[in-house]
Amino acid sequence: MRVVTLVGILFVMFLGVIFGVLCATSGTPVDMKGTIIGICTNSSQPTCDMPDSMLIEGVLTSGNQNGNVSVKITNETQIFRKNGNKPIQSSFDDLKPGESVEIRFIGPVTSSYPPEVTASNVTIVG
Repeated sequence: MRVVTLVGILFVMFLGVIFGVLCATSGTPVDMKGTIIGICTNSSQPTCDMPDSMLIEGVLTSGNQNGNVSVKITNETQIFRKNGNKPIQSSFDDLKPGESVEIRFIGPVTSSYPPEVTASNVTIVG
């Protein structure tokens, strides 16, 4: 009986540790990390397929796939610049080619080339 009680207590403690670790490291994971290689605005080029978008070269974190992705920026997209651990509100105008970004997607990724997706959150990390 004591062994069963001891195993039960250890199991509950183990679950508590796992839960604590998950809570401490939680956060919305990024869908892509990469570098901005191009910006397309409404006024920049008449040949833009997706105005207010950027072409990102990087890694899709779900599957570790390298490649280019065309990322649409909408009025609902939140853009931040990382300053240490503190995110600072930014805008589409702050996005520049060559900067490193982390992107969270909203909606599906198209099967076109390059794939197209809408960003819910963009964080400029460097």
